[in-house]
Amino acid sequence: MLIILSDLHFADTSPYTMGISRSNLNLPGRVYRTFFREIAELIKDGHVEHIDLVLAGDIFEITRSVMWHEDELRPYVHNDEVGDGSPTEQRILDILEAIENDPKVEDTAAVFRGLSDLFGLPVNIHYFPGNHDRLANATSKIRQKVRQFFGIEANGAHFPNQYIHYRDGEARLLVRHGHEYDSSNFGANLALWQEIPLIIDKSYYDMPVLGDIVTVEIASKLPLLFRKRYGDEAILKDPSLKRMYQRLIDFDNVRPNGAMMNFLFSTPGLKRKEIWKMIEPVFRDLLDDIARNSRLADDIMALGNLKKGSAKALMSIFKARVWRRGLPIWLFNALINPAMKRTGIDADINIINKESFLKEGNLNMRCLVSGHTHNAIVRLLSVDQGIEKYYLNSGTFRNVITTTPGHNRFGRLRSKARLLIYEEGEQNPEYTRETGWSFDFNARLGFGADPDNLIDFFSD
Repeated sequence: MLIILSDLHFADTSPYTMGISRSNLNLPGRVYRTFFREIAELIKDGHVEHIDLVLAGDIFEITRSVMWHEDELRPYVHNDEVGDGSPTEQRILDILEAIENDPKVEDTAAVFRGLSDLFGLPVNIHYFPGNHDRLANATSKIRQKVRQFFGIEANGAHFPNQYIHYRDGEARLLVRHGHEYDSSNFGANLALWQEIPLIIDKSYYDMPVLGDIVTVEIASKLPLLFRKRYGDEAILKDPSLKRMYQRLIDFDNVRPNGAMMNFLFSTPGLKRKEIWKMIEPVFRDLLDDIARNSRLADDIMALGNLKKGSAKALMSIFKARVWRRGLPIWLFNALINPAMKRTGIDADINIINKESFLKEGNLNMRCLVSGHTHNAIVRLLSVDQGIEKYYLNSGTFRNVITTTPGHNRFGRLRSKARLLIYEEGEQNPEYTRETGWSFDFNARLGFGADPDNLIDFFSD
């Protein structure tokens, strides 16, 4: 049996400590413990002899770490540029160490290491990176650190960039992270390819992308610039500043990404003019930092795949730093919108249909699984000679900020997607008859206060 998880986003939360409190976006270990216990109970009479746990990318929040703002080191480098013993390698190791030392993550790691005992069966853990933990594949020492976290036998071999499950020598299941279908977060625009091969060349996975820059220079930097401008003491005393600071921490958890700015401008208890007065100087600080760094501006132009005319116009704005006399909202939107592309199954399905396993007559591969979008869904892709082929999105284990259809109101959900795939000979407890290959998919969304955060310095 296969269990597939993606987008856990284990993160170092210590930089968000203010006073004696911390905003911790990691789910507690008990959530994972309960999740796996439910599966153990479900399959105890199901003739399951071994378990493959596939961790399909964005397990670690490496790119968004605040540690990248300690100096000039940045994560948007090619994996091959991270040398053994280099400062960048050490920074990545330090980030992974800080993540593991987070109390919630530390407890969760113990859950993963104890799965064989919990199930009473051999559990093979298969990990491969996504776009947020791409650098986990950079050096042998980093890869050993990741294997140690999960209790996997230590070696420095490269992680694959996908997982292919074989049965009787035939490929039956393909698992990708899913950033392959998002050109802002992958080294190639697969929308331009006629066909997507089963194994995409490793070089595309090792490249820096526009999404790396956006994550570091916008998503993780805005809270830091906000604190620098207003100071911790003022934020703790002023309810409006507290709400705005929390909003900036949550900025990168909004789905879809295109609703991020609306999320900021819908901060409860504050009018739009009040919000802009509060954050406009922070955005100017952000743009000043970009403009002063000519290499960063060039990287944004290059990795953004902008048309020549658009790139030239944008570059002239950066050089002139027109926002020094004031920053209209439309100008900030124009500067960051190239990076805030909408992602989701509706946008991706045309690209997914280019997957080579969907070719007529290819009856072995039955299923494609990916994550990345944080939207847990099932789609029937095709039926060929009576063989159904499915696409499943593995969602996320994460607190997700979702929006109304008009992107003008926002809510917070706890997301836990359970995806179990049964092989021939294994009994799916949902059926009393022999099913052969089958899957059990459950998108579990919950609403309500997290008991760990009932006393929170961000609440009034």
